[in-house]
Amino acid sequence: MALRREDLSAEQLKRQQALDRSWHEAEQGLADPGLRAYLAASLRRLDEDPSAPLLTREQFLIQTK
Repeated sequence: MALRREDLSAEQLKRQQALDRSWHEAEQGLADPGLRAYLAASLRRLDEDPSAPLLTREQFLIQTK
């Protein structure tokens, strides 16, 4: 694993730049109180939804193959 950007290949550098942009956009979104409240409410609804099926690890893996 490269420790400095100068050590990255062109492909690795392109991927790292995309990751940097993604993190920057996520940080901006989380700084928005309205978006942050919407995300928190969405997570609460998911946690409270009793219709979500409960799967064992094996059942999940079978469904995702």
